[in-house]
Amino acid sequence: MRYGCDGSLPNPLLRVVGRVWPEELLAMTALASDAPTTTSDAPSTLAGLVSPLTEAEFLGLLRRRELAYQPGASGDRYASLLGWSALRCMIESGNYPSKRPDDIRVTKDSHMVPSERWTTDGKVDIAKLAEFLAAGFSVVIVHLEEHVPALAAVCDEIRMRTLEGSFVGAVVTSGAGAGAFKVHYDPEDLVILQVEGTKRWQIFGPPVSNPVRRMSKQSPPDGTEPIFDEVLEPGDLLFVPGGNWHRCESGLSTSVHLGIFFLPPTGWHAASQLTRQFLSEELFRTPLTRLDGTIGLEAVEEEIKSRLVERIRDLKLNEFIAEWSKVAY
Repeated sequence: MRYGCDGSLPNPLLRVVGRVWPEELLAMTALASDAPTTTSDAPSTLAGLVSPLTEAEFLGLLRRRELAYQPGASGDRYASLLGWSALRCMIESGNYPSKRPDDIRVTKDSHMVPSERWTTDGKVDIAKLAEFLAAGFSVVIVHLEEHVPALAAVCDEIRMRTLEGSFVGAVVTSGAGAGAFKVHYDPEDLVILQVEGTKRWQIFGPPVSNPVRRMSKQSPPDGTEPIFDEVLEPGDLLFVPGGNWHRCESGLSTSVHLGIFFLPPTGWHAASQLTRQFLSEELFRTPLTRLDGTIGLEAVEEEIKSRLVERIRDLKLNEFIAEWSKVAY
């Protein structure tokens, strides 16, 4: 039986979770949609992914960063995208993400297991992963779109429709109460697709406003009741905007959910790209402690200020946004 924090059965229509602070009230509203229901074929478009919500309705939620929950009309609607059986086959054949150090992680309550404990001769060992899963650990795999055509198609369309970066991750858990991470938030917006098994999601407020990676560390809310408490079943969709504190627990059987990440460009990203470009100029690589006294330092300071102002005046955010989705991941 699914349950909500108010003890009621879920509305069969989309539930948008609104937050009113500081009273920390939870309000639920429903949106109806005339969009056709997705078939059991793997959805390879944004519209197919969020159906029966229309694409325009979803993009409105994304723009406003509104937490939303959509129970699935069909339990197998996401099954053909990528389940545990398909993931096992990918790993056994060596066809899995491995370009980055954290493409695959084994974790429990935010404690990472060293890779040498679940690899053999530098390759992921599926038997060792199964042992960790049986012990309540989670397997987290990201950038799956690089190996799964249907997921690549979804990410490509997201980039085209939103001009934002996008990638796909999966979290596999097994055993009641198992969870990959402690209460945390993701800076990216996330569409969660429950593929197999069940997973309990608890979301706590208030959220961190407009988070970006590498910002100063935030403290999770202490002793607050969740504003969302629901068991996701196969076919369910949950939209978790960046900054929402959350934790997950799996059910008794193997649980697999996919996360579609949205990476929007910000002014910080534009400024960071601008400053990185200065590395090609010798002026910005000159050791300041080795200049010729105060006069030399003052001269370089003026030159740096002049160059910064010049580059800032040349900044065009529309051009930056147009290129963002090609480099954000």
